[in-house]
Amino acid sequence: MINKIKAIIVDDEPLSREKIRILAESNKQIEIIGEGKNVNEAVDLLKKMNPDLLFLDINMPGKTGVELITELGESAPFVIFTTAYSDYAAEAFNLNAVHYLLKPFDQQKFNEAIERANERITAKKSGDIIDRIKNVIDTEPEKQKVSDRLAVKTEGKIVLVPFDDIYFIEADKNYAIIYLKDKSYRMRTTLNDLDNKLIPELFFRVHKSFIVNKSCVKELEPTFNQEFIIKLSSGKKIPTGKAYKENVELLLS
Repeated sequence: MINKIKAIIVDDEPLSREKIRILAESNKQIEIIGEGKNVNEAVDLLKKMNPDLLFLDINMPGKTGVELITELGESAPFVIFTTAYSDYAAEAFNLNAVHYLLKPFDQQKFNEAIERANERITAKKSGDIIDRIKNVIDTEPEKQKVSDRLAVKTEGKIVLVPFDDIYFIEADKNYAIIYLKDKSYRMRTTLNDLDNKLIPELFFRVHKSFIVNKSCVKELEPTFNQEFIIKLSSGKKIPTGKAYKENVELLLS
């Protein structure tokens, strides 16, 4: 059985709402579960029905559709803006709209918009499931005590990377890059967060941007400012930072 997209329509024009309902009836991917004629009714419908998708007219009496989505922020559902005015297109896409239907639109354009919405909704639901699985792996107390692997969410899946295979980890803004011998993984996390998941006897934070695996350290070369350049068995050279002097001393011991 196909799980249909649950959608609501918000438009002040009755004929516009009726047209979307008719087009939706010819599309097997979507089900209209409610409709309203202004922003206030939209807020009530969103609270009661929690739809996957919102067909939203931009230019309505009172608050506009753009103002509604701006106020909702991250809590907003996926949105397909519908309007008779092309001037709003850039603003709509800045709000991460799934699509922008310019009135009058036909069945083909409607179906294209639904296909795009379905892709985005499916991707989000898959990501949410992976996040829940990863959260269980990361927080299960017994597994934390005996785990010798790092759960890395990447490319729509979770890879369990053995600690022994990790050479070093590098910060990259809001991400961390996990370097192995012949590959790397990029995951959305911080080095501070990873510090709590790695074996402290094996991994050392030596710089604000680097964590190294002690077993992969081959040489430490002193520099003029009483710091070091760490050379790993892979050939990678990593600088140390003054704030992590104690960790480097532990690494030397």
